[in-house]
Amino acid sequence: MHNTWLIIRREYLERIRSKAFIIMTLLMPVFMASTILIPAMLSDMKSGGTRHIVLVADNPEIAKAVKQQLMAPQNSQAAEGKSNPGKPNQKTPAPRYAIDITTDATEGERTLLRQQITDGKIDGFLWLTDADLASHKVVYNAKDVTDFGESIELRNAVQSALVKRQLAQKGMSGAEVETLLKPIDLDSIRIEKGKEGASGISVFLVSFTMVMLLYVNVLMYGFAVMRSIIEEKSSRILEVLLSSVTAKQLLAGKIIGVGAVGLTQTIIWLLVGLAFSLPGLAASHSMLANVHIPLAGVIAFGVFFVLGYFLYSTMYAALGAMVNSDQEAQQVQWPAMLPIIFAIVLSTPVLQHPNSPLAFWTSMIPFFAPILMFVRVMVETPPMWQIVLCIALMLLTTWGLLGLSSRIYRVGILMYGKRPTLPELRRWLKYSG
Repeated sequence: MHNTWLIIRREYLERIRSKAFIIMTLLMPVFMASTILIPAMLSDMKSGGTRHIVLVADNPEIAKAVKQQLMAPQNSQAAEGKSNPGKPNQKTPAPRYAIDITTDATEGERTLLRQQITDGKIDGFLWLTDADLASHKVVYNAKDVTDFGESIELRNAVQSALVKRQLAQKGMSGAEVETLLKPIDLDSIRIEKGKEGASGISVFLVSFTMVMLLYVNVLMYGFAVMRSIIEEKSSRILEVLLSSVTAKQLLAGKIIGVGAVGLTQTIIWLLVGLAFSLPGLAASHSMLANVHIPLAGVIAFGVFFVLGYFLYSTMYAALGAMVNSDQEAQQVQWPAMLPIIFAIVLSTPVLQHPNSPLAFWTSMIPFFAPILMFVRVMVETPPMWQIVLCIALMLLTTWGLLGLSSRIYRVGILMYGKRPTLPELRRWLKYSG
């Protein structure tokens, strides 16, 4: 036990003092925060400036209605700015569109407008002839048509203008039409123990962020175990170490020591995440206003990180004992990576339906459980017997893999040369038995 503790201490201190550990510990919270804050900030910015477009229609009333729809969101934002005297320095954003209307719906006009797009005089034109509207298919021509948000905005404007015109023809007033077509805001609120909890978007963001953190940590530190074994094997340090400790003590020391480094880093990241979820800090940004990391989620994260790490690190240790270089390691690490990558793919349907048969059965598979059972705990905590059964299956699988990997490790760490074949691996297991 003393020898194992010395190896644990060496592996832990060597890594926790490294510059890579310090930099990664500091950068990961910044990266995770930026994935939430930067998209929110960019969504508030008006990129691309004012778009100059031309509406071509047989009926000028239709074109005016579409123009009104396209300008209405900007007008409402300006009105909100005027009605908020508490922000006197707030700049009025530039208009989204500059719109011209023409009723010359001829092929000659179409050709002229295309040339104006080429010359940069206009950004695009929308063809709204009666025939196109009757067929429910209009065409927007522009030099840049990759902004799908703009295409959706134009389509919705045309559709809303037509609906409003038809309702007005049926006798409804303008105010009645506006009230009828006003969008409904829907907030999804999670019920926790009979009380309203976090919103749906905050549950998704927190769950997704912590799942990716779990995924990266398990693979990163499992790979670190393999790299450590390869480095010592290639430098022949293992031959010296094995003169003082057994192969089993060396394997246990490496797995526990590297795992302790990962757990230390994870605790730091979780503390930063909890700080972001405090009411005072979260209220400073609308995207973080409802962010809340539940205590059950923090505990589950620690439990499934430890179990997932031990499960995958035993496989990585066996792979490290089998190969002789990093190049060979990259070729053979896919069997260890594929299960957890597949679990990430399955995390989306599990997030949406945490109590479905798919979620239940896949979360009981030990190689998927670190990700999928954690997702279920975060979204809607399953019955305790399912969590206990999942943990028991992971422990049994880890115990079996540990025995198998230790037998491969015992022989492989002293083998040099080409990578072993399957028949040779069977002989290794036989020799170490």
